Amino acid sequence: MKRWLATVLCLMLLAGCALAADMSEVRGYDKKQENDYQYLQFGTYPYEADGTEAPLVWRILGREGDVLTLFTEDIIDTHQVWEIPNYKDAVKKHNFNKSTVFEETDLFAWVNGEMTETILKHEDFSSAIVEHGGGLFYIMTYKDFKKKEYGFPNSRYGNTRENPWEVPQALAVNRKGYGTPYAKEKLIYPDWKEQGSRNLRLILYKQYGDSSPYWCIGDPRPIYGGIVGANGHLSVHGKGDVGIGVRPAMMLDLTKLELIGGSGTLEDPWLMKTVEAQ
Repeated sequence: MKRWLATVLCLMLLAGCALAADMSEVRGYDKKQENDYQYLQFGTYPYEADGTEAPLVWRILGREGDVLTLFTEDIIDTHQVWEIPNYKDAVKKHNFNKSTVFEETDLFAWVNGEMTETILKHEDFSSAIVEHGGGLFYIMTYKDFKKKEYGFPNSRYGNTRENPWEVPQALAVNRKGYGTPYAKEKLIYPDWKEQGSRNLRLILYKQYGDSSPYWCIGDPRPIYGGIVGANGHLSVHGKGDVGIGVRPAMMLDLTKLELIGGSGTLEDPWLMKTVEAQ
């Protein structure tokens, strides 16, 4: 009996060690690895053009201690920095000379309201999220998108030259974003559907493989909002523009999570649950 109990206790100890070892394999960007990025699945969001939801896949940018920094692998939605009542006013982008403080924008309120509620609707993992920038989910800055430890170049240029003086940055490909079918089909001004304006939907740049621009925070000029361009360059756009995507980021505390599956690849992302869900 004592020998049996000792065996059981030994197996339990080994199982705990194996789980800890698995969690230790969760990492951020590492250019020396065959798969330089790892991925994590958490939350849900509309994915198909008709709004059908699907699990969200997050790219793990970095790990500092037990805290992960991640952002969605896809551009998952579109929104304006400032919500403009009608399309005619929205296209006059130089008229929105409002505060540059992101926390005062409509985009901030929307990300930390409707978007947050949607992501957490079926699986509330908020207890494991480390607040950043005043909310659970946030929009990354120019500074974030220039971090080499995240796999980005320390430059505003994209991976292809747009102007004669630019030097293409190979790693800028890691900043490029591609919209989900839902993001591509979303219309902020459905009454203008027949007008044929390319700005009514998420802008697709065929010369870059149908990638799209998405919002970031950075440029100080009041009439503009920062964007990550379709070729991965850091630039600006009018705050009323509707063809710009949203690609939220978050920070996760691994001590509040349990690893339950996956291998960390894009095809088989890590699966976790909050400790409280046991």
